[in-house]
Amino acid sequence: MIVKLTTVQAKSAVRKYADRQKTIRQLAIEYDVTYEQMHKIMVKAGYSNGLKVR
Repeated sequence: MIVKLTTVQAKSAVRKYADRQKTIRQLAIEYDVTYEQMHKIMVKAGYSNGLKVR
């Protein structure tokens, strides 16, 4: 079953990732989505390999 995050959940996940509180894998487990889905959310937010891309 594929779960889609709400925009509020996605923003919250990006904030936790940006603050270096959790890794993508930890966030994927917390929000019950696949690693690939969470990675795609981070890339759309402008992150690549943990760094903010300008």
